[in-house]
Amino acid sequence: MQKHVMIGLSFTLTGMLLTACSKEPVAPTGEGNQGKASAPVNLNTSGFPVVKEKITLNLLGSKAAIQGSWDQLQFFQEMEKLTNIGLKFDTPSSDSYNEKKNLAFASGEVPDLFFGGNLTVNDEITYGGQGVLIPLESLIEKYAPNVKKLIDTNPDLKRSITTIDGHIYALPQINNVPRDQALAKLWLNKQWLSNLGLQPPTTIDGLYQVLKDFKDKDPNKNGKADEIPLSFDKATLPMLRTSLLSSFGFVNNRVDVIQDKVVYVSVQEGYKQYLTFMNKLTKDKLLDEEAFTQTNQQMVAKGNGGRIGVFSNAGAYLVSTVEDSYNYMALPPLTSSTNSTKMWPKSPGITRGTFAITNKNKHQEATMRWVDYLYSPEGGAFASQGLEGIGWKWSDAGKTKWSKILPEGYKNTEEFRGGKITPSAGTVLPGIVDSDFILKLDLAHVSNLDKEVKQSYTPYLRNGYPSVYFTQEEQKRLSTLEADLNTYIDQMEAKFILGNEPLQNWDKYVDTIKKMKMDEAVGIYQAAYDRWKQVK
Repeated sequence: MQKHVMIGLSFTLTGMLLTACSKEPVAPTGEGNQGKASAPVNLNTSGFPVVKEKITLNLLGSKAAIQGSWDQLQFFQEMEKLTNIGLKFDTPSSDSYNEKKNLAFASGEVPDLFFGGNLTVNDEITYGGQGVLIPLESLIEKYAPNVKKLIDTNPDLKRSITTIDGHIYALPQINNVPRDQALAKLWLNKQWLSNLGLQPPTTIDGLYQVLKDFKDKDPNKNGKADEIPLSFDKATLPMLRTSLLSSFGFVNNRVDVIQDKVVYVSVQEGYKQYLTFMNKLTKDKLLDEEAFTQTNQQMVAKGNGGRIGVFSNAGAYLVSTVEDSYNYMALPPLTSSTNSTKMWPKSPGITRGTFAITNKNKHQEATMRWVDYLYSPEGGAFASQGLEGIGWKWSDAGKTKWSKILPEGYKNTEEFRGGKITPSAGTVLPGIVDSDFILKLDLAHVSNLDKEVKQSYTPYLRNGYPSVYFTQEEQKRLSTLEADLNTYIDQMEAKFILGNEPLQNWDKYVDTIKKMKMDEAVGIYQAAYDRWKQVK
């Protein structure tokens, strides 16, 4: 596909976009809805508009509180001008959306398309199998060159959106921005390191010593013992756990894949070493004593006060102030006595279930061409930020940096983006979040985040257990098994770390998990992984 100039001032300049979706004319497939597909005479198989005579489709999507009415958002208005496809919106709030979605499926009164649809794996399997959601692969082949290119160049993408019956019933959001591919990050106060004349640790034992020095040597130089070496809350514990488990050879919290074999992390020796490390921090008072009970707001208040040495989060500025976030470095992967390989968990970059076409849709080919634009770099940028000159602007003549526009009357750019520009503010949309555009955002603390991730984590990213599909029977059984397993493991993790359960009882803990049919759960994960691997 020809590389286009990033979004211009108006989509009325369609000439520069004509090659965004180029294919030779083909007969309509009516895939999943034979006899009801639109006649090809009204469909332009390349360029814009998508259809010669205007059509209108019914859309169901999840509306976030920050968003204005979807029919008033610039994104949909400009898409209608570009494609000649209008939309009738049914957008319940995100709190009530799932209820509305389930009612639509149960009653058979489904829309033409789900957009920002939050479809679950069970939705895809159940209603795809029933023919309510149509298979998309034939439409992708003929009418979605952008989606097809992404699938052809990334085998894991096709595996992750192909259900067990071999069909694709829903399209995902695809995110290739490095900072989002390394979602979990471990932040270390480098100003404290400098104050104490220390170097960043490279091993888990080295991290312990740094935390001990943070406690004992007054790294903030205020003459008070008010430093918190390591902190977390309920929301950030999973990130911290994943970050530290990488030191012991794992990049997933519950199940991981080692040489194509699924392992249950919570009974492995490396997990025991993680618990031993955390318990040692508790004994030596290096761990925030309120970690298991505090709210995120309480933790952030400590971070804003400059009291935390190490924490895990997507960005340092989410815990410290924006100004102080520059005092933190992304700590690269550590090694340990049980693992000498540096690794870091890679987020899949795929959010499934964002878009689907139903059997009520009489314009399936046109609908696929409509959404395919969002999987091009320019379409993805438009869905994310709106039109140049309204939602955002170039910061320099060379178009190497861009900044968000904040009109008067709005508290922040997100309020403006969600209220007037696009549902991307608050709703996960189909399409691509492309690093070539996103990384040009001229925002110092975000640029710093990108730099930190690129140098500390990108070289060490490793895929863990992938996004798979379970059968309905497997999903039901797994949900039953894990309801008990996860509750028990979470409770015992806290007890082991806090010392309420001695680590001498590790074998008893493992035996209990096995009696709770852990091996059956592993078997289900393995079967799903094996099917995932077989998709070509």
